[in-house]
Amino acid sequence: MVINRMLEVCVDSLESAINAIHGGADELEVCSSLNEGGLTPSAGLVRKIKCLKPKVNVMIRCRIGSDFCYTDIEMDTMLEDIEVFKGIGVDRFVFGALTNTQQIDEENCFKMLNLVIPTPVTFHRAIDVCQDYLNSINTIIKLGFNRVLTSGQKQSADEKDAVKLIESLVELYGEQIEVMPGAGINNDNAIMFINLGCKIIHSSCKKIRYLNKVENNLSMGTGDSEHVYVSDENIVRLIKKLINR
Repeated sequence: MVINRMLEVCVDSLESAINAIHGGADELEVCSSLNEGGLTPSAGLVRKIKCLKPKVNVMIRCRIGSDFCYTDIEMDTMLEDIEVFKGIGVDRFVFGALTNTQQIDEENCFKMLNLVIPTPVTFHRAIDVCQDYLNSINTIIKLGFNRVLTSGQKQSADEKDAVKLIESLVELYGEQIEVMPGAGINNDNAIMFINLGCKIIHSSCKKIRYLNKVENNLSMGTGDSEHVYVSDENIVRLIKKLINR
């Protein structure tokens, strides 16, 4: 029996989505502002991508910040976004919420999960800033998340300690939740995560496109406004080939 190892490509533009689909991506995580770690995308972008018939997984994250600790007003905003995307008919949501002590915010996660039934949900890299990683994995499984995106609590998933943690996660919980490594995944290391037992990996498969410089050097954002990320069809195709040899 041939097992198809899957690739989820994160995109924040229609161009990237088209490139990822042409390259053979199995799923798309659709967001905005990849250079800020990925925020909730516009409904217009999601509708346009849905017309291309891929599997569309939508990021729900209303603002930047690594705390993932949301106020009631922020939660209300994200729950309303979910209602919009439910109407579009997305395939999966991507979400995570923490308390101010970096524990899983069970109350707000429950609200979100209850609203999206029966659509599956990925717990995103908020897991990587949790104080008690393995206990947090147990919690999200209990809540009903069926996939977790993790870099193994490091900046890049291919760091030595991150690889060890991801390997342990697959061994301990691989039958209970889908472990999807992400952050720093590329054609040089993708197969390593498949060999650990991961059935799906996450990558932007990106190249940097530099933008035209404005003469007065005025910046219109908190991040680097001189470039954007664009998923590359050839990188997607190469990673898909490598993980399914």
